[in-house]
Amino acid sequence: MKTLLTLLVSACFVLADESGDQKAVRSAVDSFNAAAKAGDEAGLNKLLGDGLIYAHSNAKIENKAECVAALVKSKPNFVLDSGATVQVYGKSAVFHSKMTAGQNRLDMIQVWVKNGSAWQMVARHTARLP
Repeated sequence: MKTLLTLLVSACFVLADESGDQKAVRSAVDSFNAAAKAGDEAGLNKLLGDGLIYAHSNAKIENKAECVAALVKSKPNFVLDSGATVQVYGKSAVFHSKMTAGQNRLDMIQVWVKNGSAWQMVARHTARLP
């Protein structure tokens, strides 16, 4: 019990110590998930970089136009696990999380870049979990 309490308190300090950029990336991820679920084409176009590489767990690769069209049509509901991490490297960031998409359990990495004051996803890769 003491170990669990220590882990929970440590997690709270980690989240409290996030930089403004880490919080902004988390917000961008949340905005992307909401736009995908709503089929919001304008929102998706704003959040995705022009050179996007969107790799699915079945090895299908989409560019930005293909990705936006597929998300608008399918309106997926991505459910992220708690414990997602954000690592910022200057004007780039890596977001990592486990998630559920439909019936699939996935491990996901997204790469975000800061374009002016906004963060845009430029790469995403998922792998199915056993």
